[in-house]
Amino acid sequence: MPRRTLIAAVYYLAMTPWGWCARRVRDPLSRRWAPKATTYFV
Repeated sequence: MPRRTLIAAVYYLAMTPWGWCARRVRDPLSRRWAPKATTYFV
């Protein structure tokens, strides 16, 4: 059981901040509003 807890802690302490930083730098789902766009259909 301690091994599973350690793996979960490492995952959340390493991957969560990395994900936050990655989303601050770029928009992976292209959710930004484009005022000059004629359509948002992809």
